[in-house]
Amino acid sequence: MIYHVLTPVALSRRGFRLRRPRRNDVLAVVIVLVLNSGTYLVPGVLPWGPWRYLLESVTIASMLWRETYPVMTALVTGALTLVITATVHPAQPFPYAVLVVEYTIGSVLRGRTRIIMIAIYMVGNIVAEYLHRQMNNPEDFLVTFTLSMTSLFLGVLMQSERDSLSVRADRDLRAERARIARDMHDVVGHAVALMVVQAEAGPLLVRSKPERAEAAFEAISAAGRDAMAQLRGLLGTLHKDEGGGRQPLPTLSDLDDLVHRVRRAGLQVRMEQTGSASSLSPGAETAAYRVVQEALTNTLKHARASRAEVRLSWSPSALEITVADNGRGVADGAADAGHGLSGLRERLAPVGGALSWTSPPDTGGFALMAVIPSGQ
Repeated sequence: MIYHVLTPVALSRRGFRLRRPRRNDVLAVVIVLVLNSGTYLVPGVLPWGPWRYLLESVTIASMLWRETYPVMTALVTGALTLVITATVHPAQPFPYAVLVVEYTIGSVLRGRTRIIMIAIYMVGNIVAEYLHRQMNNPEDFLVTFTLSMTSLFLGVLMQSERDSLSVRADRDLRAERARIARDMHDVVGHAVALMVVQAEAGPLLVRSKPERAEAAFEAISAAGRDAMAQLRGLLGTLHKDEGGGRQPLPTLSDLDDLVHRVRRAGLQVRMEQTGSASSLSPGAETAAYRVVQEALTNTLKHARASRAEVRLSWSPSALEITVADNGRGVADGAADAGHGLSGLRERLAPVGGALSWTSPPDTGGFALMAVIPSGQ
């Protein structure tokens, strides 16, 4: 067990070589040395003894590697403390070094290693109290035991907090990766849908209406450039430390450009906005933009629609988005009820939004509705 903990010890051809102490460990040693020395300055607490002070200083100095080699430090500190307690009387009334090491056992060690070291130190406390000739004074023993358990508990609590922060950071990282993946799906899917529609119409326009063929090719080029710009912005979020080259994420102010590109692809789009606009967070605005983008992309790819309508209805408490078309409807498989809509639900969830859709069997078509609370 101890071997596994000591494996990080730096070894070379010349033999054992200690690593450089960490800054936090050096600071802890300095603080404990000051506290320990201060005990001798308080009248009537502890008589001065150079031999005692030297042993105590060596014991405290061993904590320079308390986080690098925690087991070795704990054993050395505990052993030297017992030596001081057995040979020097009266002993130091407050075991500074032992309390710091017990905190380290709780905060650094794990599993069976931590359990074994806790057991060793609990036995060491009993032995130290016996050597300190305090076993007949249960109050002193209770105080020492309580201090030891408190140090161990604080150490375990600190380790749990670090683990919790690590889990949250990992969860946030996965969520960010999922968000980027959804953004890339939306950007690429929208651009490809526009380019496919224009490319399929291109050969017909060249033969029948050459003057419109040029506009189709320009629309393909514009869709490609826009997709490349947005992809550069998304990839820039993965290289935040490199700086530059990052494009801002799209918001509601970019909807006009989106609708213009879709119109150039041949779909008649009518956009309407009612109510007084409320403030939305950047994340909520991007989610709203993606809802409209995904809905229009699905219309182009699946619906065989000739027109679509985008309505933004503002109220004091929410923004309601409706994108409706006159296409085939969901009955004929026109709607992308799989990855696209499930991805929109996942995108809306962090901002408190909700998603629904309908396809009236009598009139046909497909309508997508999203509600995003304002102030999100």
